[in-house]
Amino acid sequence: MAADLEHCAAAESDRSSRTFGVLKTPAVDIVGVRLDASAGIIAALWQLLSRDEQERAEKFRFSEHRQHYIVARGNLRRLLAERLRIAPRAVEFVENNYGKPKLAPVHGSADLDFNLSHSGALALYAFTSGRAVGVDVELIREIPDIDDLAERFFSPTEIASLKAFPVAQRSSAFLACWTRKEAFIKALGQGLSCPLDAFDVTIDPDAPARITRIKASIERVANWTMQAFAPSPCYIAAVAYRR
Repeated sequence: MAADLEHCAAAESDRSSRTFGVLKTPAVDIVGVRLDASAGIIAALWQLLSRDEQERAEKFRFSEHRQHYIVARGNLRRLLAERLRIAPRAVEFVENNYGKPKLAPVHGSADLDFNLSHSGALALYAFTSGRAVGVDVELIREIPDIDDLAERFFSPTEIASLKAFPVAQRSSAFLACWTRKEAFIKALGQGLSCPLDAFDVTIDPDAPARITRIKASIERVANWTMQAFAPSPCYIAAVAYRR
C-alpha cells in the first residue's frame, strides 16, 4: 500500500481545478470538483459567496484550507444555480436543527436535495430530486490507531468484520466502512443524535455497499439505497439516499 500512497501523492500534485461527472443514475447525480485552483479562479468563486461564507473563509488559519473552502462552496453555489436556473449569488441556504444545509424557503417548491463532502483535493456534490441524500469521500491513506477508532465509532459486527481482514488491508476496509457510515448519517440529517453503532454497513471495499441493520427506532433498512464508488484515482466514496 505504501507504493500506492506515493503514487496518489504524486497524482494529486499534478491535478488542477476542474469539474467532472462522477456518477449519474435516475435517483442521484454526483459531480466532482478539484479543489486546487489558480488565483484567478479562487477570486472569481470568492465573488459568488455570501458575506457569511466569506467571513467563515477568512477564519481559516491555513491558506490551503481557506482556498479549498472557497472553491468547494463557490462551486456548490454554481452547481445549484445551474439546476435552479438562477444566479449563484441568489442561492440561499438554511440549516436543519442538526446543522445539515438545505435550500431556503425562498426557493419555493424547488424539488432539489443536495449534499457535499470533501477530502484531500477533491469535493463531491450529490444532487437528488425529492429524497434525502448523503455522500462521503476520503483520500485513500494509512489509518493509524485503527482498532481504537473502530472501537469508538463502529458497531460490534463491523469491528469483527474489520479484524477479519489481513493487517495490510485494514486501512482500506476501515475507509470503506467509514465513508458508508458517514454517507448514511449525513443523509439522515440527524447529526450525532444517531450513534454510529446504531446501524451496520458492509465494509469490504471490493463488495457492494449495503446497510444491513438499522436500529428500529431510527429507520428501516428497506427505505434506503447505498452505493460505493471510486470518484477518482486514490479516493473512495459512498452515497446513501432514500428510496
